[in-house]
Amino acid sequence: MTDAKYVLCRWEKRLWPAKVLARTEVATKTKRKKEFFLSVQILSLDEKIKVRSTEVEALKMAHIERIASTLEPRSFEVGMLVWLKHQKYPFWPAVVKSVRRREKKASVLFIEGHMDPKGRGITVSLRRLKHFDCKEKQELLNEAKEDFDQAIGWCVSLITDYRVRLGCGSFAGSFLEYYAADISYPVRKSIQQDVLGTRFPQLSKGDPEEPVAGSPQGRRRPRRKVLPDRSRAARDRANQKLVEYIVKARGAEGHLRAILRNRKPSRWLKTFLNSGQYVTCVETYLEDEEQLDLVVKYLQGVYQETGSRALARINADRIRFVLDVLLPEAIICAIAAVDAVDYETAEAKYLRGPSLSYREKEMFDNQLLEERSQRC
Repeated sequence: MTDAKYVLCRWEKRLWPAKVLARTEVATKTKRKKEFFLSVQILSLDEKIKVRSTEVEALKMAHIERIASTLEPRSFEVGMLVWLKHQKYPFWPAVVKSVRRREKKASVLFIEGHMDPKGRGITVSLRRLKHFDCKEKQELLNEAKEDFDQAIGWCVSLITDYRVRLGCGSFAGSFLEYYAADISYPVRKSIQQDVLGTRFPQLSKGDPEEPVAGSPQGRRRPRRKVLPDRSRAARDRANQKLVEYIVKARGAEGHLRAILRNRKPSRWLKTFLNSGQYVTCVETYLEDEEQLDLVVKYLQGVYQETGSRALARINADRIRFVLDVLLPEAIICAIAAVDAVDYETAEAKYLRGPSLSYREKEMFDNQLLEERSQRC
């Protein structure tokens, strides 16, 4: 207890969170037992008091959540954390950016992995909002976890860290100011540096602002022509450079031969050798079948020239070896050369896979939701 930086102490007939300023050891009648007095400052107040160490308890996350749940308001204010259900997605945490009392509307910004604190957000009726610490909070969390478990967990971690820093006095400001500040970076980087990626619901590019009745915005506008998504074609053009580096320039051949002759370590080869007879599944970076066929055919030739003798001793499956070892190693080597980056950076890019556009992600989300509704 004496090592705690923040404690709960009794003052004015109630418990208050306080910051420990100093500890003073005092003599007791029995020398064997030590006793301490703590000089503390009540958080959010300038009041400083002295208390016995035996009369306080360490401030824990559960205390902060309990205090928050008993308060946070009768009306919605700027900066408040709320829940909002948008389109087909579950209720999701958001922050209030502005409130229009007369129109009973609020502009809110959803909390996401790459949120823009200066973004406009969307304008919705106040009736659609729920306070973040409402009675249904746990139910809303459980619903969001069904399809976006990792993403909603990250949002809650971010909100909790913000509240702890507010309570402890290490930060004073709005949630959006906290998000934009360096102090939130340790939590934000857990998403931004996630090589496998975390899937968030596509909320920030949802419906436009709700029009006010009778305003020019309330008039029906002609639909805009939807252009074809050219993201896949752009990726195929970029991947063609990798194919040419591997097949035409034979730029990865030295790297592959060194691995086959045990001159270079390979995590892919190690995984292959330890997998036994089980079939492994590798997410291929190349999406175009013709490009993939060209690379695989070339790698089969490399295997025949160099790898067949070495792998005959362990009864390795040729097709599995080409797909599980040579293919990822060749693509990673090509990415490193074309992008002029080191092997580790290229491998991280390969593991992330294709960078999908918003429309491609939306189509994937719709497909998942449709399949789930059919199962139900």
